[in-house]
Amino acid sequence: MRNLRWVFSLFFMFLLVIPCYALVIKTGETVEIDRDELIDDDLIIFAQKIAINGRVNGDVWVFGRDIMINGDVYGTIVSGGADINIDVGNAGTVWSAGGEINIAGDIEKNILLFGGELSVDEDATIGKDIRAFGGKFTVDGNIGGTIRGSVGNFTMAGKSGDIFIDSDKIRVKSGAEIDGDLVLEGEVEPTIEEGARITGETRVKKSSVEGEEAFAFAFAPFIAFFIAFMKVVCFIAKIIVGVILIALCGKFVRRIMDTLTSKPWSCLGWGFLGLVVIPVAVMILFVILVGFPFAFFGIYVYTILFYLSSIFVGLVVGEKIIQLFKKEGEISQYLSFIVGIIVIFVLGLIPVLGVIIKLAVLLFGVGMLLLGSWYLLREIKEKKLI
Repeated sequence: MRNLRWVFSLFFMFLLVIPCYALVIKTGETVEIDRDELIDDDLIIFAQKIAINGRVNGDVWVFGRDIMINGDVYGTIVSGGADINIDVGNAGTVWSAGGEINIAGDIEKNILLFGGELSVDEDATIGKDIRAFGGKFTVDGNIGGTIRGSVGNFTMAGKSGDIFIDSDKIRVKSGAEIDGDLVLEGEVEPTIEEGARITGETRVKKSSVEGEEAFAFAFAPFIAFFIAFMKVVCFIAKIIVGVILIALCGKFVRRIMDTLTSKPWSCLGWGFLGLVVIPVAVMILFVILVGFPFAFFGIYVYTILFYLSSIFVGLVVGEKIIQLFKKEGEISQYLSFIVGIIVIFVLGLIPVLGVIIKLAVLLFGVGMLLLGSWYLLREIKEKKLI
């Protein structure tokens, strides 16, 4: 039964990492996807100017200065840039942050927008809800669900369900159709032109959050999304670094792994000393003016130890897990690393336990790097290789 639980756990973790293989990444000054081009994977683009005119059968993550998406995206669009134009024949969900954002075309599900000037064109059709946070927000299209947000200036000229807006100024233009309530949280009565149709109530509530608190509240969802996104990016980057490290320094990696396996408590002690002694030494060296170069070197070493600690602990953890099923034969370092780093990442997401796991990984990882490197340098010196 115990082995069966491990099998299901490993199966779940491999499901998490499999999408990383089905990925197309493009970078450069200008990146363009032609109309006749088909990308049958998720797409990530980092560039100054981005144009997607073809079809993408997956999610699209694009970050640049000028972004234009005119093709079909059968997944979620996540974009960040100065000028963003999304006019798609088909897309699932849209999350965008930028200076100026314009939405057109058909969006099957929801939209989340953050920016200075936000607009939904008259030919846009949004299947469900839209949330907007920013300066100016104009809706001319057809919104199937509700409109919510916090903006400085809101203009409604299209169709929607309920509207819940925190705004300093709101205008409902002639021809607008609101199939539900219009609820404004602010200090000013909305301007409703003759010919606008509102089937529900129209009411104004006094804003309960003011000033800097209102700004922070409005951008809280974007901050949370950004943090989650950066965690995923850092996780993928750590996998890439680990694979390169194994490919270039396989024997060194094995020596460091053996250090933790043979002397775990010594590694723990060295890890604690390293995390305490190095910062103290750096501060002392900064006080001594001539010690500046060594202080910066100490910061560099400290940062490297922090970053590599989870990679090396992941190697050992993954190898121990695989040994539960593979009793004989050599175990691939690559497989050990992938399994171990996923285990650490998933456990690190658990409240309270995740903090303990991260602290343990940091202590053991720093300790095994310091102790293992010391043993290796001593051996090299004994052999008079340096």
